[in-house]
Amino acid sequence: MIITHASVADLDGILALEQDGFAREEQWSPTAWAEELTAADRFVLAHTDSDGQILGVATFSCAEDMADLNRVIVHPQARGRGVGASLLRAGLEWAQALGATRMLLEVRRDNASALSLYRRLGFDQISLRRDYYGPGRDAVVMLRPIEGEEDEWALGR
Repeated sequence: MIITHASVADLDGILALEQDGFAREEQWSPTAWAEELTAADRFVLAHTDSDGQILGVATFSCAEDMADLNRVIVHPQARGRGVGASLLRAGLEWAQALGATRMLLEVRRDNASALSLYRRLGFDQISLRRDYYGPGRDAVVMLRPIEGEEDEWALGR
């Protein structure tokens, strides 16, 4: 498996992941993804198999000392195989290289597998956003410090 920078050429594969990964009302539009892929202030990674099929995608941004995980999607058949973790580790390394000292994310409160992954990678819940994803669909807001040597373990080195 290979992690690479995603480009507009990957848009169809990313949109297929979006359809498999999120309910229709929570999906990003083709326009939103195209903008994400071309924005100068975004870091968008694709995790592909040896045939070039996209198994996962993640997009990050960074302002000052705060990095954000904006979106991560893993193909249902690739879940539990380290795809999401590898994308997040690469994003954390990118953020650290830019001087970020923290990374923030939101995740649906009922997404147990994502919550478990984020906790394993050192994210802690800092708040809850009620109805963030729509009525009755709350978001857990999580934060993780990015601090050099103590990240060696969490980044998998």
